[in-house]
Amino acid sequence: MPGLGHFYLGQNLKGVAYLVGVGGLQFFGFDLDLSVLGAAIGIPMELGGAGLWMFSILDAYHTAKRMNEGTF
Repeated sequence: MPGLGHFYLGQNLKGVAYLVGVGGLQFFGFDLDLSVLGAAIGIPMELGGAGLWMFSILDAYHTAKRMNEGTF
């Protein structure tokens, strides 16, 4: 689930932002895929949602690492 790592770290605003961002891109991307012209916009939105999800995983990892080192 996007943003779950940020919720665990106590960064609720970041968690909500990633959850809404990834969810919105995926939802509207799938919805636009239903038409031929919409696929030109929907597929990049879906890929953007997947990329944002991967970025959120890396961001949660690096944030946790900084918190453990005390440099946060």
